[in-house]
Amino acid sequence: MSVLVHRCRTCGHDVVWHEPREAGYTRCGCCRAGRPDRDPEPTLRETRTWRSEPEPLWEPGALRNAGTMHAIRLCDCDRCRQASRTAR
Repeated sequence: MSVLVHRCRTCGHDVVWHEPREAGYTRCGCCRAGRPDRDPEPTLRETRTWRSEPEPLWEPGALRNAGTMHAIRLCDCDRCRQASRTAR
């Protein structure tokens, strides 16, 4: 499903990549340091089905990848909620 993410203004990666449980999967020194320069404006990360069809947008605050070791609670800030309403 498509998601709204906040990016680091220093390295451009998703802010969640800077969390300790994710930083081990990247060689990015900024991510591994764990101190992102968070862009307050969310970015839409579009995902597609295996048929290359756009997937619907996850709701802000939803639990994505539940039941896996990569489960993550999506951001539920005011800007994400506003961007979600605009994107629909």
